[in-house]
Amino acid sequence: MGLGLYTEIKKGDDSIHICNVHGVAYAADNKLDNPARLEQSRVLIDFFGPLSGQKIIGGDFNILPDTDSIRAFATGGYVDLIKQFNIQATRNRFSWDLHPGSKQYYSDYVFISPDVKVQNFVVPQNEISDHLPIILDIEN
Repeated sequence: MGLGLYTEIKKGDDSIHICNVHGVAYAADNKLDNPARLEQSRVLIDFFGPLSGQKIIGGDFNILPDTDSIRAFATGGYVDLIKQFNIQATRNRFSWDLHPGSKQYYSDYVFISPDVKVQNFVVPQNEISDHLPIILDIEN
């Protein structure tokens, strides 16, 4: 199972629940569904289910977009910001140079509950690591 750092931010009677995820990684794999990745998505969705307030789940999931592990978030009622904002890549040449036979464009995602009001969402082409930065600005 991967790792997640969870926090709750309270403002008056309202809460924002945030989790930064580092998903199950297997060296040089194809980043497709497997039992551990499917379980990872189920655990995250189940954990956030009973929480009231806005929910944001994001990070390096180590998986490609066209998988049941990613589709589970839509089924669970979450909005996939990578898909909604038509982001073309969350990885870059640092990753592609390490794995020249496997140019994977995605590994990172942000899922939000429908009550999160997005002011801005960008994935700038800033090559500071093999992952591009993800910036989410929400109304508070």
